[in-house]
Amino acid sequence: MQTQLPETTNFVRQVELNRKIEGNYPLVKFGRLSESLVSNEGDVTVKIEFGRCVGFACLKAKVSAKLLVKCQRCLKPMEAEVAGDFKFALVKSEEEFELLPEELEPYLLEGEEQSIIDLIEDELLLSLPMVTAHENACSDFMTSQEKVIKATKEAEHPFAALKALKDDLGN
Repeated sequence: MQTQLPETTNFVRQVELNRKIEGNYPLVKFGRLSESLVSNEGDVTVKIEFGRCVGFACLKAKVSAKLLVKCQRCLKPMEAEVAGDFKFALVKSEEEFELLPEELEPYLLEGEEQSIIDLIEDELLLSLPMVTAHENACSDFMTSQEKVIKATKEAEHPFAALKALKDDLGN
């Protein structure tokens, strides 16, 4: 049986304990992300490791989810897989930003407890494609457009007239 994952925690304390948080959060916990989805059913898979990176308290995380979004062509639901890897240095003031190596992004700690949900949600929102669309033609209009584009390309080919003449002579 899977234990309930925390929604908030003290990141500094987790670093001291070299703690790992691994499991699934239900999509219903992510309100801002849900606004971009057709359905908020499903889970977000998370693996967060707290520790030290090049002398700084940090967290490394991997998140992934299969999301049901709206295709921007046909406006029908489609599944989109999103994933993100990120590494944050935990800092207590903006002055510390300049001390960080390029490989670490700063995460400004505010208060004792930090929201794991907000952190994951931000990364998922950044991982969403700007435009979601089926890979193949997904509507009658798109199918007809593909045929028109193909015919136009064939007609623009410099030897299209010779090919047509050859086809006529061959038949």
